[in-house]
Amino acid sequence: MKNITNALRAWTRILTTKRVLVNDVAIQSVSKATFRTTQKIRAVLKPVSSREVSLIIKIARRYNIPVYPVSGGKNWGLGSKVPQQDGVLIDLSLMKKITRYNEAMAYITVEPGVTFKAVIDFLDRKKSGLMLDSIGSTPDASIIGNTAERGHGMALYADRFNYVCGMEVVLPNGDIIETGFENISGTKLGPLAKWGLGPYVDGLFTQSNLGIITRLTLWLRPKPAFFQSFIFHIHNEDNLGRVMEQWRQMSLDGLQSSLRVFNDIRMISFQERFPEGEEVPLSDKKRAALREKYNIGKWIGLGALYPVSEQHASADKAYIKGRIGDLVDDLVFYDQQKADEELTSGGEARRKQLDFMFYKSLLRGNVSGAGINMTYWRKSTSVPVKEVHEDGCGVIWYCPAIPFTGKDTLKAIKIGTRICKKYGFELNIGFLFISQRVLDITGAICYDRNTKGEDQRAMACHDELMDAMTKAGYSPYRLGIQSMKLMKLKSSNSTQFIRQLKEALDDKNILAPGHYVKSEKK
Repeated sequence: MKNITNALRAWTRILTTKRVLVNDVAIQSVSKATFRTTQKIRAVLKPVSSREVSLIIKIARRYNIPVYPVSGGKNWGLGSKVPQQDGVLIDLSLMKKITRYNEAMAYITVEPGVTFKAVIDFLDRKKSGLMLDSIGSTPDASIIGNTAERGHGMALYADRFNYVCGMEVVLPNGDIIETGFENISGTKLGPLAKWGLGPYVDGLFTQSNLGIITRLTLWLRPKPAFFQSFIFHIHNEDNLGRVMEQWRQMSLDGLQSSLRVFNDIRMISFQERFPEGEEVPLSDKKRAALREKYNIGKWIGLGALYPVSEQHASADKAYIKGRIGDLVDDLVFYDQQKADEELTSGGEARRKQLDFMFYKSLLRGNVSGAGINMTYWRKSTSVPVKEVHEDGCGVIWYCPAIPFTGKDTLKAIKIGTRICKKYGFELNIGFLFISQRVLDITGAICYDRNTKGEDQRAMACHDELMDAMTKAGYSPYRLGIQSMKLMKLKSSNSTQFIRQLKEALDDKNILAPGHYVKSEKK
């Protein structure tokens, strides 16, 4: 107790009492996730610079106090702001500077408190011709936070970590380093090139506790002049496997497109809640009725093309129709002309659909809060959408990756359907086409935390899902605080190597103990 008291005094001298929060209201506000947790947060520290972060770390080392950094804390379904173990939270959300921006070279440099919405607003003010690869979650999510967990984008730069460079990192001993070319005095290459000179280390600071990223450069793309979005539906699940086979080959052949495939429950839950009075899980008959209501298939594909000319746009459209047109239902493409024509002949409902599909599409660099509706899927309609933690919205994500094949797609669906049904949940799943050889799954267990026993039942479902997926060879690509035990899947030699790095950088094990990397130190 003496150590934490002394540490708080030292932190207060640096940050003042306004940015060292220990009152019950402040602690409670950061102590809730979208599932049951027991970790205790002792204080919240709010630095405004990397220098302050460095001083915080040095004091934490002096008094052996575990500290956990968060950027925006919007990691819903994977832990929110709750740390892996008891400790002090370093909230980086006040570090909001956009420190560099270059239109011609298409990059922007940001601190951890810079959100997706903030960058999009910034680009709008600049009347920029560039687009940010957006996010499917809340617009208030942190770009650095998403990158540090190797989260997804929506368009051609969806594998976000591939499109960042030049990090500034505070190490667990308080030292501040720069990566890539940023650490070479006088260079012009810092925000332009990824690898730098000598060993490449940026990856060490993602999905790890080896340092705190306090700045990075994100590469942007020019807005496509001939943007096309498209949607298709699949009623026959066997055809879904065939589409996956075709799309993998199309991707390997060089098609420049983005694509996501979601099941019906994912799409329905964006628009309404579980029908009151129905038994759980939702019956096949009721699901069919809801699909008819929203005019959707069992599976829905949402994608976009980014051609450089009208000729390319026409060719890409024809290419996709030729490859999958006979396998999907209601394949529709939207370009500027089609969207404008349909807008003039439709009402408010049609405008919203066109905003979703074209004008304000996430696939062209916009953000939307509509995805938050899904977290309320099992909540009564009497509960308005306000704040997911306060409203008791239960969400647990599971994130396995699978080989990009039709066979593996259908097998993963079979596993997910069986286990979700066993625990009384609907399969809520999406396949993200992030690379040419692997599909990333976003699976959500949505429930009402205010229903007795649901926390335990949902976590049991999550654990069994991840166990079954890993046994099938579908390893996780991202973990939440609820699933760090799956780090045991890594080989002993690899685990030992990372532990040696951790102990060399953090001999007192004070930076985010247990977050991906464990130390032998107690």
